Amino acid sequence: MGWLVIDIFLVYLFKSAIRVFHFFKSSGWDRCKASFTDWSTLDPGWGCASVKLHYEFISNGRSIKSSDEIPFQMRWHAKTYSESLSHGLHPIIRVNPKNPHETQFFEFDQ
Repeated sequence: MGWLVIDIFLVYLFKSAIRVFHFFKSSGWDRCKASFTDWSTLDPGWGCASVKLHYEFISNGRSIKSSDEIPFQMRWHAKTYSESLSHGLHPIIRVNPKNPHETQFFEFDQ
């Protein structure tokens, strides 16, 4: 039973560290307004829960679909976050100017 709690914490730390790396890597990227198209709460067999965000945005006159995943330590927190989203929201995302299919979503940019 103890391993089941520790794996959640370790996976959460690992995914969060990757997001911090992406946060700094994408700091100079273009900002763009997007529209949420879908989202879901992911609850894996082991590790931490997360929310998968799907969004669409316009780049160079073309509509592009992309997604991002946000890790959470607790499943209920991921579920609450997921329930707070709506299709009417237009989040700001970071778009790689060299590859518009590479995007990042951060609450910090909202």
